Amino acid sequence: MCIDQNSVVQLVNTYAEKFLDISPAVGKPYSEVLHRLRIGGKNDFSQFEEALKGKSQILPDTAEFTTKHGNIPISATLTPLSSNGTIAMTAFIFADNSRNVDRVMEEKAFFSTAAHELRTPLSVIRFAASLLVAKIDTLGPEKIIDHLKKIEKASEQAVDLVNNFLNVSRIDQGRLEVEKTPFDIVALTDEVVSELSDLAKERKLYVHHEISEEHRMVLGDKMKSKEVLTNLISNGIKYTLQGGLTITHQENNRTLVTKMSDTGSGITPASQRLLFRRFMQVGAGRAQSSAKSTGLGLYISKKFAQLMGGDVVLESSKPNKGSTFAFSLPMG
Repeated sequence: MCIDQNSVVQLVNTYAEKFLDISPAVGKPYSEVLHRLRIGGKNDFSQFEEALKGKSQILPDTAEFTTKHGNIPISATLTPLSSNGTIAMTAFIFADNSRNVDRVMEEKAFFSTAAHELRTPLSVIRFAASLLVAKIDTLGPEKIIDHLKKIEKASEQAVDLVNNFLNVSRIDQGRLEVEKTPFDIVALTDEVVSELSDLAKERKLYVHHEISEEHRMVLGDKMKSKEVLTNLISNGIKYTLQGGLTITHQENNRTLVTKMSDTGSGITPASQRLLFRRFMQVGAGRAQSSAKSTGLGLYISKKFAQLMGGDVVLESSKPNKGSTFAFSLPMG
């Protein structure tokens, strides 16, 4: 948009006119054309006045347009244009900055969550280590072993968190690599079920793995597939209060689909569309705030699966009837 020295709009492109929802804009005072512009929540045109005097301006991050659909953040500059040594026009150049703002907000949330989640295991390690240093001469062997086990468990938790954060970073930067080889998905699932059996027993839940002898081989990264299975099966256990989990394998158009169906409380419709986003905690969607989660597991699992030529989807979920997640990979 170009504004003359009389503060009148002389030129506006099609995009700006459509964005501003005012036509025609040419011939009108810029303050009328830009009446929905807010800077810091106010109609503040002081920078426009400075630009008309010949001083280039960059609008602050708080600049936005109000619309019936909500506020739209913008990035914008004001540039005086000279002709024969005098200011003839001022160009107001702006762009929808919604995506950049969302990205910045996600990055802030990422680092904030990383710091918050790491604080807990690091605090446990620090407290247990300090106690051992201060009282090791008076503590008995059992107490010492107990504190060392706490340090070990908290250290494992911290390493898992760091690995998750590194995986997210690699995914976002397109640097995550997968090594595709044929492997037995049924045997791998059985291995994960065995590793999580103690957690299921602790919660008094069953885990039924219906083993298929007909279709077993898939093509993918075995270690990353194990991470996906571990996340999906452990979620099914963590978010189920009664009953348990049933795991099946089915062929579908040259892909092998591993389905995990739990008898949990289900996931609310509002949460389902956000399920695979970063930091979306499944527990919140299942009305189970007691189940702890960083909200990264499903996001990472889906990205892993897609990089291997497959996918992770929520196949079905009904209130008080449980959920079914499906992990698909090409058959090998």
